[in-house]
Amino acid sequence: MNCKRLIGVVLPALILTGCYTPPQRPAESITTRPTLPESSAIEQGAVTAPAREPEIQISAYEPASRPSLTPTHSKAVSALLKTASQQADQQDLDGAVSTVERALRIEPRNAYLWYRLANLRLDQGRVTLASDLAVKSLTLAGGDVDLKRKNWQLIAKAKRSSGDITGAKVAERKARMLN
Repeated sequence: MNCKRLIGVVLPALILTGCYTPPQRPAESITTRPTLPESSAIEQGAVTAPAREPEIQISAYEPASRPSLTPTHSKAVSALLKTASQQADQQDLDGAVSTVERALRIEPRNAYLWYRLANLRLDQGRVTLASDLAVKSLTLAGGDVDLKRKNWQLIAKAKRSSGDITGAKVAERKARMLN
């Protein structure tokens, strides 16, 4: 029985091996190398000169100018921001905060709204909350470098008014780095 199994396995393998043909490789093109002139040709007065190198011009890297990212708001948020500005001008800071919070319920991922709220909280004297709201605005600011700089300046102002001079200096340095 073992002999039949062995023949049943080996025989098909031998048949397949006999039918196998290796893959054909395409004929490689033979390239000839140019021969160098004999030394006698050079000695007979052939003049040689070094090859001219192409002129290379190097200029300093000039970064692209940053596009101004103006905040875009829906009509409702724009109207609420206008109302909040009027309320803040009339020293109604609580009303302005309430209005900006309404705008944030419409556009919760709007970094500019968080910055406006942080500014209002700083005007109210709630420096820790103002700093936290500015950090929230920083996380949502994306590529808006101007808004990031304003947030770091607000954080520095809040830290300085709370007595954290070291934290204020760090925030001011980060704001300067964004220039």
